[in-house]
This record gives sequence, C-alpha cells and structure tokens, in this order.
Amino acid sequence: MTLAEFAGRYYLHDSSIEKIEYDATNKTLALTIDFCFWMQNWYDKTTPTNGLIAVTFDNVAHYSYEGYDPSKLFSDYTPEILHTEIADDMLILYTFEFVRYEPGEDLYPIMKIRADNVEVEELERYNL
Repeated sequence: MTLAEFAGRYYLHDSSIEKIEYDATNKTLALTIDFCFWMQNWYDKTTPTNGLIAVTFDNVAHYSYEGYDPSKLFSDYTPEILHTEIADDMLILYTFEFVRYEPGEDLYPIMKIRADNVEVEELERYNL
C-alpha cells in the first residue's frame, strides 16, 4: 500500500515503537509497533485489543528520526506515537518519549519516511 493508504488505514496514536531496523543499502525500514487494535475503525471487538505489528517500508528514499538519542531509545525511553500525517509525499510520525527520572525533560522526536510501498504484518495479539 502507499504511505497515504497506510496513514488512512492505521491509526497509530498511543501505539509504541518497539524496534527500528533501517537498511540503507537495501532501502528498507522495518518498525515493530506495539499496536492499539482497539482504536481502529475496522477493529473486531471479539478479538484481543492490543498486539504487535511489523511495518516494512520498501524503496525508502528518505528516513530520519530527528531529536532522539539512539543510545537511549528503547532502554531509558518509551517512544509513543502521538499522531501521524502525510506531507510532501512523506509519512511523518510525531512521537513522545517520557524521560524517566528527569521531570520536564520529555522528548518529542519526529520520524520522517518517504517510501514507495508499505507492508503490515500482524505478529501477535493480546489483551491488556
């Protein structure tokens, strides 16, 4: 699917980025996201509310994650997606990282992705 189709189908607010794998040589970006299924328009209430999805971007022409420290991401911080938008043919993910033990030092990194294709794979589901 296109970036715009992805942004229209998957509402990422309150979901968290668990893992980022960027391969500049092969032009791929893979995100593992702890996803809020229950927030989707297409959610089936008979299924578990949350779970993990793998989101793979192919033929990535641009990738940046401005305002984050990769040495601390996923160890001291919990990156949560606030909202997404499409601008200039890019998917923009506005994230929030709660900096533990440092009140007032929270971070708001912005991830920007320009890619030709997005694939989503459901990895698992669970109830909170």
